[in-house]
Amino acid sequence: MPEFDRVAPHYDETRLPPSEGELRAVIEGLGGARDVLDAGVGTGRFARPLLEAGFQVCGVDLSRGMLARARAKGLPRLVRGTLLRLPFRDRAFDAALVVHVLQLVPDPFPVLRELSRVSRGLVLAYLPGPHGGGRLGPVRRRYREIAGELGTPIAPRARYWENGDRIARHCPPTQLTTLELPSSARRRPGEEWQWRTFGGLIDVPEEVHEQIVERLRAEGLLEEPRERPRPREVRLAVWEGEALEARLRESPV
Repeated sequence: MPEFDRVAPHYDETRLPPSEGELRAVIEGLGGARDVLDAGVGTGRFARPLLEAGFQVCGVDLSRGMLARARAKGLPRLVRGTLLRLPFRDRAFDAALVVHVLQLVPDPFPVLRELSRVSRGLVLAYLPGPHGGGRLGPVRRRYREIAGELGTPIAPRARYWENGDRIARHCPPTQLTTLELPSSARRRPGEEWQWRTFGGLIDVPEEVHEQIVERLRAEGLLEEPRERPRPREVRLAVWEGEALEARLRESPV
């Protein structure tokens, strides 16, 4: 997705690193796997600590900018490619991992089919859950409204948070672990690039954007929150690769 090329230089500044509990759950889920594919590796937020923990990690991503950041972290095995057609042979890895990606695709099942195809053993995935845009949701919604009033309509932005429930319903995981994490967004006062980029607002002309921001500030929507962001929950699903592949063949999805 082009937006990830644009945000790549700042991406790690907007996200906390994986917590100890998060990494522990992923490592336990990987079991005896050693050669792991990180599908949608991004800047290597998970791949780097997994490499340091002794795993052999290969990362694949479509964004050149994100791969450049991962390469700068010393990750030796990085490949550019789409998760809908992974550039690897069947059973190339002990396990495949996909984190914070399945809410970005209209249909998650082709991605899961590819992950199960290239895995000799396990498939691990973060399942998206209910999401209303967090505290930035109202900012983005009002931004779109003002843009329309100024003659620059913005198409609604799709986010497929229901994919987690769809996956769990059609392909019940062997293991499902719920993790509570601190809010991952890091917002610096006066900088709108984070919510602008990830909200699909980056193509708004700069002069229109400046007018919108002035109105958002006047309405108090860009003030720093008085309350600390609430912890969020993520679900880590683990499947036996061949069992997942068979389930996907049987499923009508």
